[in-house]
Amino acid sequence: MILSMTGYGTSSNQRDQTAVCVEIRSGNHRFLDPHLRLPREYAYLEPDISQLLRIALARGRVDLYVSVQARPEAGMLLDFDAARNYVDAGSRLRDELKLGDSLDLRTLLGLPGVLQSREAAHLACPPDSAAAQLLLECVRQAVQRVVQMREQEGLALAAEMRQYLQGLREKLEVIRRLAPRVVEEYRQRLAEKLAQLLPDSSVDPQRLAQEVALLAEKSDIAEEVARLESHLDQCAGLITSTASVGKELDFLMQEMHREVNTILSKSGAIDITRLAIAMKGEVEKLREQVQNVE
Repeated sequence: MILSMTGYGTSSNQRDQTAVCVEIRSGNHRFLDPHLRLPREYAYLEPDISQLLRIALARGRVDLYVSVQARPEAGMLLDFDAARNYVDAGSRLRDELKLGDSLDLRTLLGLPGVLQSREAAHLACPPDSAAAQLLLECVRQAVQRVVQMREQEGLALAAEMRQYLQGLREKLEVIRRLAPRVVEEYRQRLAEKLAQLLPDSSVDPQRLAQEVALLAEKSDIAEEVARLESHLDQCAGLITSTASVGKELDFLMQEMHREVNTILSKSGAIDITRLAIAMKGEVEKLREQVQNVE
């Protein structure tokens, strides 16, 4: 069954002190056009996330948003190695420059890196592999939900497209029945017109036949009707496909529009003209639906 390019999916999870939320929105586009918005520290995961999208989705603009919140334990961290380095450096300066002692506890605790909160220390560290795997798992779940919504939207699209195809078939069948009558009706009208214009002269049957044959050649729409019927069959077949068929359907819409226009221009019968105009409207509605097919 065809898939829509419209989809939405979210996923969130928490492990240890890390909470991840992923939101994905997809819409129409000629190609797969991903837009990823990740926290800067997780930017290195973009190739992996893009690959997940390419595997699951064939076309469409995809906007992916990732939010990561870290909740480290409260409290302070004391870096004894940093403190010792400061003391050793101060002692060397004191001995070398003959200075007095001035590195007290208050000064030492105010030096960079000696004392900091656990939250600041967590932000300064790169994300670990567990947090990265949690993020990728959430992306996979969100992508699956997008695909599920695309499938549901695809079912609705297919049902509506079948209605338009059925309407086109019915009108095309009426045109097929009316087409042979056009030439005969033209022959009768031409004969009546000539009889009115030339009441005292006999109409040359051969000349009349030539005129009718010329009109029959110009207004013959049998080829267009056959091609249009073939396009309708192909379209109906593609709707049941599980592959990405949006581009093929879009091409068929162009061909169907061309055939209907040709029928409209070749046939002078008012009944066929009305049917062809109605068919143009239905082809356009069908094309609007096709624009959303993956």
